[in-house]
Amino acid sequence: MGKGGCNITAVKDDILKDQDVKTQTTTTDINAPAVVRDKTLITSSFLATKNSIDECWIAYEGKVYDVTHWLAKHPGGIRSIMSAAGSDATSVMKSLHAPNTLEHFMKRIRKVGVLAVDNVSLNRVDASVQENLDSIEKLNEAKYKRAKERSDAIHEDFESLNQKLTSEGWYEADPKWYLIPITRVALFLYVGSRMVLWSDSMDENLGGRLLLLFFGSIFLGFFLQNIAFMGHDAGHGSISGSFKSDLWLGFLVGNAFAGIDVNWWKSTHNVHHSATNSLHDDPDIQHMPLLCFDERMAENRWSTYHGRYMPLDAIGRALLPYQHLYFYPVMAVARINLYIQSIIFLAQTCPFFGGQKKAGDKITDDVTGQIKERYAWPSPTPAVWVSSVLSLSFYWYMNYSFYSRLSLVTAIVSFTICHLTSGLLHVQILLSHVAMHYCADGHGSTDAITAPNGNGTAGYYEWQALSTMDVDCPPWMDWFHGGLQFQLEHHLFPRVPRRHLRKLCALTDEIFAKYNVPVVRLSFYEANKLVLRHMATVGANVVRLKKTD
Repeated sequence: MGKGGCNITAVKDDILKDQDVKTQTTTTDINAPAVVRDKTLITSSFLATKNSIDECWIAYEGKVYDVTHWLAKHPGGIRSIMSAAGSDATSVMKSLHAPNTLEHFMKRIRKVGVLAVDNVSLNRVDASVQENLDSIEKLNEAKYKRAKERSDAIHEDFESLNQKLTSEGWYEADPKWYLIPITRVALFLYVGSRMVLWSDSMDENLGGRLLLLFFGSIFLGFFLQNIAFMGHDAGHGSISGSFKSDLWLGFLVGNAFAGIDVNWWKSTHNVHHSATNSLHDDPDIQHMPLLCFDERMAENRWSTYHGRYMPLDAIGRALLPYQHLYFYPVMAVARINLYIQSIIFLAQTCPFFGGQKKAGDKITDDVTGQIKERYAWPSPTPAVWVSSVLSLSFYWYMNYSFYSRLSLVTAIVSFTICHLTSGLLHVQILLSHVAMHYCADGHGSTDAITAPNGNGTAGYYEWQALSTMDVDCPPWMDWFHGGLQFQLEHHLFPRVPRRHLRKLCALTDEIFAKYNVPVVRLSFYEANKLVLRHMATVGANVVRLKKTD
């Protein structure tokens, strides 16, 4: 998805029609910028060519900006911008940033022109070009106009809803609300640790020792699962309402108490929001060759996040038909991978080694000769990096201090049960997206998506509904899901605190019903069944299709 939405068909939306147009280049270059009444008009097709680290443009509220020099400075990382490079990023930018943030920073970025309206085109082209344009217009005009009107209408309705939420204070932070979640995680930590310690000190009653060890370790697992919800809120700046303050809170609840670096998490999560279920861009779905959620993932696609190809190797061919069987075991140990990724991230972003950071590098594939871009990681300040390292070190010091007080067997069993329990979080993370629609519209690709609206395109807000599932549960189970079981509403309005997401459902459902956009909301049990069926089907199809290649 990325780029503000997903497009099925390539449509000539850059055709300009105006009597006052003066082209800045040759008369046959229909994509080039044009000057209309002292305004530089930039067509969508020309904008789409500016999607590299050497020249990166985006459109925001009808204006086109050159963000090339902002890439390495963006607090949310290079990858989240590049997922929207060369496109109208208005919707995704407004969903992820506060209005005052956008107002402050957009003033600093060079404006290069105005995004051309769709019914304006060049009037001076030669006969052969005009004939081709007429043919394209006849084939696509009606369909494109219908899709554009639909997308604009949905955008306007969600923009109106956003204004309503702002005026009614839905975005306002309420730190006092966290008293109950903090009490809950503190109880999980205290009760769990005391039970595990008590189990190791009992000389007799083996059954009692095992029960204490088992349930105590489960409580510790629930501590890791629940505190991650607060780390998530800190990453979105919704605890205090300030991204700067919440960064330091993130060091506490993310690094020090959860062992996951908040800056690494933000570097992945921001891309997931801006490019949900994009095969090329979204790191949350890129787990080849161990897991494959869409048949197109087996086509040796380039990951813009990881900066490498994702091949279907011999291991994948052997394993993928059974991925629905080992999905839960993999999720049970997935937290270990997050620990490893956090450490790798800190090593890669160390500000004390290397020279000035740049946006990325060009690499050439030895087999195909294709030139790809490998993006650089964000460059934290020395103070932020040191804080990350110290807070992450605190987590491992506290783990050592606790487990070293136990016998070796007890420590291994407790650590294992704790992390198996916390693996529920990773099931919850993937549950909302695995069995939904996927978009292959990454950089250098115009592959189709499976948008069911008949218009050949899905705008940003509609794509969130097509790629995201809600998990339905009673309010008393919100502690288990952290309120984030309403993933669709969270993706639509990431800055809305999760305590409001249940109430937000009715407002977003009303808009989607107006445009016949399907909203999927299933119970936790039914959602798991759907995901397992989907994975079984994809795993079998991938191996069967590759055998026929």
